Amino acid sequence: MKKLFTFALALVAFMGVAKAATVDDLEVLKHSYVLVCDELGARPGSGVLFGANHFLDLKGGTTATNKGSVDLSVAGGNEGYVTEEIAAKYGEDYAGPHYNWLRLKNQQDMIALKLTAKSKIIIFEQGNNKTGKDARIPRISTDPGQSNSLNPAPGEDHPATVSGYRWEFTVDDDGLYYLGSYNGDMFVSFIIIEANEAPGTPTVKVGDQTYEGGLWFREVSCKANDMVEEGGAEPVPTVVTYTTDGSAPTAASPLYTAPIKCYANQTVKFQAFMDFGDHQPNDDLICDGADNEANVNFVFDAPTINAEGGHVTITSPYEGARNYVTLDGNLNSAEEQSDFTLEESATVTAFSKIFNGTYATFETKSVSKDVYVLNPIKEKKLITVSGNAVVDAEATAADQNGNTIYMIENGAITADKKDFFVKNLTFKALANADEANAKYQVPAGQEAYIQMSNTNITFQVAEGDSVNVHVICSKNACKNIDAADAEDGSQVNDRKCYVNVSGTNYCLKDAEGNETNDLKLYPEANEFTFGLPAGTYTFQKYSGTGNILISSIEITPVAAAPAETETVLWEGEALVNGWGDQPQFLSDGGAELLAAGGKVGDRLRFYASAPDNTWQVEVFDGHWGGMRGRFSGLPMTNEDGSVRESTVVDLAAQGYFDFVMTEEFFTAATTAAGWGGTFLLNGDGNLTVTKVSLVQGGASSIQNIQTINRQSNVIYNLAGQKVDANYRGVVIVNGKKMLQK
Repeated sequence: MKKLFTFALALVAFMGVAKAATVDDLEVLKHSYVLVCDELGARPGSGVLFGANHFLDLKGGTTATNKGSVDLSVAGGNEGYVTEEIAAKYGEDYAGPHYNWLRLKNQQDMIALKLTAKSKIIIFEQGNNKTGKDARIPRISTDPGQSNSLNPAPGEDHPATVSGYRWEFTVDDDGLYYLGSYNGDMFVSFIIIEANEAPGTPTVKVGDQTYEGGLWFREVSCKANDMVEEGGAEPVPTVVTYTTDGSAPTAASPLYTAPIKCYANQTVKFQAFMDFGDHQPNDDLICDGADNEANVNFVFDAPTINAEGGHVTITSPYEGARNYVTLDGNLNSAEEQSDFTLEESATVTAFSKIFNGTYATFETKSVSKDVYVLNPIKEKKLITVSGNAVVDAEATAADQNGNTIYMIENGAITADKKDFFVKNLTFKALANADEANAKYQVPAGQEAYIQMSNTNITFQVAEGDSVNVHVICSKNACKNIDAADAEDGSQVNDRKCYVNVSGTNYCLKDAEGNETNDLKLYPEANEFTFGLPAGTYTFQKYSGTGNILISSIEITPVAAAPAETETVLWEGEALVNGWGDQPQFLSDGGAELLAAGGKVGDRLRFYASAPDNTWQVEVFDGHWGGMRGRFSGLPMTNEDGSVRESTVVDLAAQGYFDFVMTEEFFTAATTAAGWGGTFLLNGDGNLTVTKVSLVQGGASSIQNIQTINRQSNVIYNLAGQKVDANYRGVVIVNGKKMLQK
């Protein structure tokens, strides 16, 4: 196994793909069947059979657990949609709440199934409480495009499709049917098929998967039903025989008397015979067509992949399970392994084998996880794109608008796998031959671009570090560069350029922090920079469009802030009381600040204490260009009536407070003749100031956090590094910690 984790790994993994099922693979639903949707565990996926191979998920889709639930055992429940008949028939076997879990969306999600004539379909669902013509109800048809819908669309008087709404429909003929939805999303808890079964057909049920005595098993139970012929004949009791090898039962087969324990995936078949009192099967008394079967399948959850750095462990919740791992996605090449160390980043795929004595060996579902073995970015890294645009003859021939379609040959990027983990990389062309696209090429003449459709490029920023990410996109990297102008002249969403990094969208912003990313109104919006603190980040698809094309990505570490230094400007013990004592910490503010090396962005630190240690101090850039401190009260205002910016600090917790010198403050302090720095207390109470220092470098320790949507001053991250308006996280602006979104 060792060699598996030491050879050079390809960045783009080969994925082993099983052949998708088709409608030809469907098993006919000859007998009644109840599909409990939320017991599937996961959406089957496009081209996957489920429900004992009676259902085919044609297009895949999603699930939900927030759409309410249905309990078939509660007659009158779900606003009366669970009838007494339903509760009597299904309540005992399917008691308890089950989520409206499986999503069906019109023209998007589709299930195929094969039914016999006169079969009734009963569906319990939640249709987002829509009513009238907007009601979201099942739609059944004989074609996947649903052009031949068998049930009508909802009308004006249709009731609301609440949680547990019941819909019923009976098909006339044997055949293939397609199940979708009218109007929009609906979420299904139960799909019940009541087949038009032959008289005397036994009822069959497969029990839960159970572990006992070191073995897994499922019990198959059968209930004999009376033989009732048309025309009012008296019902005749039946007895049932069975087989466990998939063959058709006869009178010579074992007589069913108790639940059958199954320890492997298998098919158990049953046959009914009329019983006139001797309780023995007789071939002459066979009930024609009264057969049934139980498809017994075992399903086990995938193991868990844990990774710490490159060290990977695989754990299974099942006793005695053996774990198997592959790095190329091909399950057929998986090797047994539970603990190993990767030398390079990779997508680890794992599954387990469960050994059920001598009866069977089961394989669990598989699970995948990206494991990163990366060097944090410590120097400038540049990702560029190369490749040649050529005509895609097949796509061009199929284009209904007569467009020439280009694709990229020899597409590649410059990304060291020690710095970046790249997977599912795709490229798109802006070809020179297409004059309409040439004007969007950046730089001029570049044909190949990273297409942010399913791209993943992952990198790491070390703890305590930060980086600036500079992205250049094509000039039409938006949903629709030709979208019409807004009547009010504002930006148009379809013309906006974003990149998504780990779920956060970034774009060009102005000095005030406002988005300026409409590529028609702001032609430079295809190029922008944003900052990122420590962490692991992945470039991925921006959900608003599939047409973001990246020309290059440049990642530059931000130099760390110098260590904090502190120069004492004044020491003493001054009791500040109301408008009383004023400690003058600088006799000639401008000269002393300059002599101490003070500059814009440095902090004046006031060491102070309140006698009862309960006060908070707010610090203002005062009217004189000096300092003003106060206790709680009305905020100080400027001469024009606007509220002064303030910083709040809890002295009891910190013992000092900082004031970051703005350009306005510093200019006033160094130009006003004879200016002296003073500290005033505004309001009731008292405060003792003991020292005033000039603090340079490092990061501000001011503790209050606010949320801002704009910025007009210099911004620092918590490491004291200057960042720009695109930086996301806690920042320091004018000495205040703020959360910049």
